[in-house]
Amino acid sequence: MSITQIHLEKKTTTPVPRDAPRPAAAGPALWLNVSAPTEDDLAWLEQTYQFHPLTIEDCRNFNQRAKVEHYDGYLFLSLTTTARDNGELHAQEMECFLGPDYLITVHRESLAALDAVRERYGPDKTGLSMRPDFILYLIADHMVDAYFPLLDEVEDEIDALEDQILERATEATLHRIFKLKQQLVFLRKTTAPMRDLMNTLAGTRYGLIDDRTALYFRDVYDHLNRIYDLVETSRDLLGNALDAYLSTVSNRLNEVVKRLTIFTAIFMPISFLVGLGGINFQQMPFDSSLAFTILMALLVITPIGTLAWFWHNKWL
Repeated sequence: MSITQIHLEKKTTTPVPRDAPRPAAAGPALWLNVSAPTEDDLAWLEQTYQFHPLTIEDCRNFNQRAKVEHYDGYLFLSLTTTARDNGELHAQEMECFLGPDYLITVHRESLAALDAVRERYGPDKTGLSMRPDFILYLIADHMVDAYFPLLDEVEDEIDALEDQILERATEATLHRIFKLKQQLVFLRKTTAPMRDLMNTLAGTRYGLIDDRTALYFRDVYDHLNRIYDLVETSRDLLGNALDAYLSTVSNRLNEVVKRLTIFTAIFMPISFLVGLGGINFQQMPFDSSLAFTILMALLVITPIGTLAWFWHNKWL
């Protein structure tokens, strides 16, 4: 069954048949989880809880930015996080229905945040953890914390790229720089709406968010601010790495041109002397051994003198 009721206090799950009536909360909160929803699942949610068709449509398409919308008696939220598979980033989206005594989570793929909340949940003395808005906080907190290891990996790759640029930059280095820049832009696009969402929930604008729970959402908002700053810092570091790469390539090209120029400067007078000595005129004196010896000496002295002059001017 794709619809299950999660009992956090018992750490168990119970399948909910599609023909079942609206489940009753065993305590202050009822948590229903809908994984890979089908049309029948969405129809059951719409009929049982009288959800707005627009929210059901969002659960069907899963292409929303992080947002919160207020409807009669409940809040509809879209939460996003990012996962990395084989070096590629992709967004993971979850839709939530938050009511006075229930929380319904809808998602397509397995989310590590949901598994972490089910495994690490424990009752506290305040009773906040039994409220649906606090369960929502726990899920959002784990979804946001997933960005930190991703950014750590990006920072490690940037450090490796900087070392590679200094040692021996290749065209693959440039491709990797642009790939990381695209990933950082992707992270910024996913974290910015989540930051606005957490700021909204922390502002206690909605009655379904308890004042005490709003403090926890404010903490998530602070985490997202830090994540956003880390993304911007990484983008600056990548920009510096790109400048260093271009500077290294330019210096390497200048060094090649410099060496070619030196070779040209060395062989140009030699070519002139060889060409002059090879002219076939009757009055030219190179048929004598003395003239030939002078010509050969010039062919040796000229490149040596040119190299000595380059060395004296520190061009080598």
